[in-house]
Parts: sequence; structure tokens; C-alpha cells
Amino acid sequence: MYDNSRQRSAVLPLVLTTVGSVLVGMVARRVRQERAARDGVPGGRRAAARDRRLRSRRARGPVL
Repeated sequence: MYDNSRQRSAVLPLVLTTVGSVLVGMVARRVRQERAARDGVPGGRRAAARDRRLRSRRARGPVL
């Protein structure tokens, strides 16, 4: 019979990987927000993307 007591658990690496990914995401979000605030973009990345979409729509003119 196979003895499972010698096998390492995969739970700890999974937890550490998940926590690391969450922390990296939080830091990246914070950096983006600070960069947007520094550049004077109100509302962050989503507001900037919305403004670009609206601007490009206005540039094309009315849809006939």
C-alpha cells in the first residue's frame, strides 16, 4: 500500500501563491491610482478610458 505521510502538502504553496498574487494586484492598483492622481486624471483609469471613448466618438461625428 502507498504511504501518503511522506508526501508534501500542496496547500501551503497554493495559499502563498494566491496571497502573493493578491498583494501584487493591490500594489499595481495603488500605483495606477497614484499615477492618475499625479497626472491630474479625475477618477482614475476608468474615467480616463471613458473620456477617450467619448472624445473619439465626438471626433467621428454623427452616425447616419
